[in-house]
Amino acid sequence: MKDKSKLTAIILVVLVIIVVIVTSFYNKNDKINENEISIVTNYSNFYTVNSCLYRFITYLSSNDRESLILVLDDNYKKNQKVTIENVMEFLPRVDSDSTFTSKKMYYEKLNNNITKYYVYGNIEKNLLYENGTVDNYENKDVYFIVYLDSTSKTFSVEPYSGKIFTDGEEDE
Repeated sequence: MKDKSKLTAIILVVLVIIVVIVTSFYNKNDKINENEISIVTNYSNFYTVNSCLYRFITYLSSNDRESLILVLDDNYKKNQKVTIENVMEFLPRVDSDSTFTSKKMYYEKLNNNITKYYVYGNIEKNLLYENGTVDNYENKDVYFIVYLDSTSKTFSVEPYSGKIFTDGEEDE
């Protein structure tokens, strides 16, 4: 009898050790590799972030200060001392007849819920001529960071220097 209970105890200990090893192996693969920045290749993610910035640019072009304050990143507002009165001083000027297009995007997983997107895009101001043709009047490069929270389905935006794009830190 004692031999059977010893054998059962040994088998249980071995099984527990195997389960712990397998679980730790899978958890190691699920961990977020911090500071790993990759180009966005998923079209769904690209256009989701583009939609967030389209909304942001719409707020900019209509001088909607209340909405801009809501979507600006909290850390950015705190560090730059952005208020509803001075918010327009920190953002690029965008005319009402302008459009925004994302050109290139990188992402960085900050944790399991929040992804940080570095976005390079253009703001174009169009001029409509009498004969119905549209001519690009002005084309301005802009850079933003968009934080997407997959849990709360929210986003925030902050202006960005574009360092990842202009310094060539990430080559394709």
